[in-house]
Amino acid sequence: MTYVFECLSCGATTDPAERPADCPRCGGPLEVAYDDLPDALPENDRTDLRRYADWLPVPGDSAADASQPDASADAPVPMGEGWTPLVETPRLGATAAAEFEDASPDLYLKNETTNPTWSWKDRLAAVVVPRLVSHGADRIAAASTGNHASAVAAYASRAGVERVLAFLSPSSEPPHHRQIRAYGAEALRLTDYGERKTLLADLADSGWVVAYDLDGEFTGQPYVYEGYKTIAYELVEQLGEVPDAVVVPVGAGDGLYGIWKGFRELAARGVVADKPRMISAESEERHPLAAAFEADAESVGRDDGPEPLSTSTMGTTSGDHALGAVRASGGAAYAADREAVEEAVRTVGREGVFLEPASALAPAVVSQAVEDGVVGEADSVVVVGTGAGVAWPEKTASAVGESPTVEPTASAVADAVPFDT
Repeated sequence: MTYVFECLSCGATTDPAERPADCPRCGGPLEVAYDDLPDALPENDRTDLRRYADWLPVPGDSAADASQPDASADAPVPMGEGWTPLVETPRLGATAAAEFEDASPDLYLKNETTNPTWSWKDRLAAVVVPRLVSHGADRIAAASTGNHASAVAAYASRAGVERVLAFLSPSSEPPHHRQIRAYGAEALRLTDYGERKTLLADLADSGWVVAYDLDGEFTGQPYVYEGYKTIAYELVEQLGEVPDAVVVPVGAGDGLYGIWKGFRELAARGVVADKPRMISAESEERHPLAAAFEADAESVGRDDGPEPLSTSTMGTTSGDHALGAVRASGGAAYAADREAVEEAVRTVGREGVFLEPASALAPAVVSQAVEDGVVGEADSVVVVGTGAGVAWPEKTASAVGESPTVEPTASAVADAVPFDT
């Protein structure tokens, strides 16, 4: 398989061997563009991302890797990421049904919480970390609110990387810190998360490889979308068709764009005839993408509102690539308030899946899409549950409540939680 980097802004192509951070012509973001993708999805028994090896930039198969000492090594280190359950959600569907008289959309949850480190970031790490390792990385640094750093730490450690540093925001919670340390990495909470890029750039200058998007520094960013796009492939295989709409929580917008890229590739190769409407979900406190969509703006601006409950999507801006995907697909962009997010945590919880608040943004905006006619009564809709609530005990406490402590007697239990005897 051969590929180049293609600019999302001007369409210029660049040799991946040059490891550019952005487009040499215009400075725009890059993505992987293939010359020879297959004409069908695979028929094999694998249930990790290597199931789609013929659709992915596997280390050692391009000019970018030809001069690297590890180019012939089987650098990917799969841990069972991907092929996550597609769960029917009748309770969520019942909420949407209130808008219709005779029918309701078929709603499904793509349960990414079953990935090895509890979030869809494992798809990213399973592609990006091997790329870094194939280029000789022995020290990797990352920064995140939790999920991204956990995934990078796990995959880097498994790949034998000697040192891994994970810088976490002040809003991160103990489960992620302990998880990262269990993987053999160092977890450090920053006093000022806004300075993370400066810190990472300094580390990059001293020889660390950074698994984060830095200005002017190659960090593997063009490969990020390649991990996320496999969600599109799985949905087509699991549903047997393209869903009418896919609802995705948005921070930087890479996940939404990656899924859209996956559907575009399938359509371009004739594997599917249609593409879904892409619907983005943000918080009411910070929703730069939804604001740009509503204002018909050419570019996504900043939203410096208060920090939302949905920590994983608390960024003050998003990407123009995500805005372009929403528009090109005929989708829409919405924001959910805290009450709707917490209700979504409870509703999806009753389906057997415990979502973090950022993940709950997706089911929380479905009713808005129904009201606007973006989702119709006969549509099939997939909401992407990106991360697990178990990693965020403080952020989910107000949604699900605290457990009382009681004496081990029936009367004490009845006083705490009334029930029929």
